[in-house]
Amino acid sequence: MNCLEFRRTSLSEPNTASQAFLVHRAACPDCARFAESVRSFDQKLLDAMRIPVPDNLMTRIKLRHVVGEEQVRRVRPWKWALAASIFVSAALSVLFGYQMYSTNQYIETLRVAAIDHVNSEPQFLSVRGNAPEDKFRRVMAAFGASVVREMEPIRDAEVCAMNKKPIAHSVFDGEKSVVTVLYVIGERLRQEISIDGDRYHGWLIPAGQGNLVVLATRGEPLAPFVDKLKQSVRWDI
Repeated sequence: MNCLEFRRTSLSEPNTASQAFLVHRAACPDCARFAESVRSFDQKLLDAMRIPVPDNLMTRIKLRHVVGEEQVRRVRPWKWALAASIFVSAALSVLFGYQMYSTNQYIETLRVAAIDHVNSEPQFLSVRGNAPEDKFRRVMAAFGASVVREMEPIRDAEVCAMNKKPIAHSVFDGEKSVVTVLYVIGERLRQEISIDGDRYHGWLIPAGQGNLVVLATRGEPLAPFVDKLKQSVRWDI
């Protein structure tokens, strides 16, 4: 089991007793911390949504039915407003926390998947010579983008598959090493996010119907390349 498979399992089956899962968790500190964060958040969410029921709830309901609406009308309106406000605030807090958690997990999954894909396609890193500029144009056009400015020197560009879904995979010569650009359709991020790994660093950039992933080995200056990329590619959809 690799890191990507482990993290998918952590999100879908955090309490699994799979031998492969347990072996990987014991061997990979980063994944072990990831699994623990998932289980911790799930427990906090469960605790926040668990509302204790009073033992005498049925008695109260029957009493309210007997007393009727007259007693209800005597309750001051501001108390209902305060109770409703507290409930809405609590519900929004839980929802916001879950959304933040979901986004962070998506970012981490996308980061791991992108690095895993680059490592599984070594031919892109070893290719020599420049590919035709129109090859990059054709690949990006398949994903609803127009290349309005030359991106050179380009090594190669192809439509690949990542997690059984099509992605654009392009490789360029950077100042010191190879720069990989992936375009992945999916949840579009709200802002650019820097990512780091043991070997790679890069950026996630919201674009079109998904995100661009820019990766290079540590030491490669990416800021000039990212600026050029954003100026060169326009999204039609």
